[in-house]
Amino acid sequence: MSLNLCAASIRDWVSKLDENRLRKHFPDVDARIAALERLQRHTYASKQLAMVALIHRSALVYWPTDKTNVFSNERLEFLGDSFLNFFVASESMSGFESMSEGQLSKLRAALVSTENLADKARHLNLNNLLMFGRGEIAKGGFRDDKRQNILADAFEAVTAALLLDAGEQLAWEWLASLFAVDFVTAQQTLDDFDVKTRFQQWSQAICGKPPTYKLVKTISTPQETQFVVAGYFGRTEISRASASNKRDASKLVAARMQKLVDSGQLTEDMVKRYASEPDAPEVD
Repeated sequence: MSLNLCAASIRDWVSKLDENRLRKHFPDVDARIAALERLQRHTYASKQLAMVALIHRSALVYWPTDKTNVFSNERLEFLGDSFLNFFVASESMSGFESMSEGQLSKLRAALVSTENLADKARHLNLNNLLMFGRGEIAKGGFRDDKRQNILADAFEAVTAALLLDAGEQLAWEWLASLFAVDFVTAQQTLDDFDVKTRFQQWSQAICGKPPTYKLVKTISTPQETQFVVAGYFGRTEISRASASNKRDASKLVAARMQKLVDSGQLTEDMVKRYASEPDAPEVD
């Protein structure tokens, strides 16, 4: 099926959205769509497509007995995920001719990771545009530092909505602007990804599970905010590091733990013993 036929089919699907029922619980839906249009520099021909892209599945709780003609953004996530992988793979192949297939695969995995896509969504302030159910709001799903998967999924959904409504060229250009820095720093990203992945693979082989990374505190000044992340096996903290975002801090922690292994300060027996303990409690 061509993109045009796919877009027509999905537009027909979302046109069945019962807007009146949606607006009853989200009267500001037009303002949310307008904000999305500003972010993507595109005015949607299908407003319903933009609406569906912003409906988290938890919002379906408002229609407990009849979910007819009320949709979530999960189907759009599926398409957005595929298009993002294609975009990153294509740009990587054309931009890094000397990289091997293995390196390209690792780079793609790093750039479309939940952490990176959540960072994009956070930058766009998508968490304030999404429509959540009251249960997810109570759990904090609207907070970008709690549920990164929600932000990453939302980024995929709005990418798909733009692709279907505006076409491939505009969607490609929008992604290119958002990922421009990622491609400039690709080698560093690949190096960081390799360190974290290598340490995770090592720990999986030793004790059957990776370390856990937890935000232990934030340090805020008028100039910047630093996120302090600690790496644990069980309840034992192995190392910690700080950075301007949690993703970079966790990479620094992984690198420090790898150095402890390389120097003999963290041994296989120690990891096995620590990993047998209950996990460390979550730290807000």
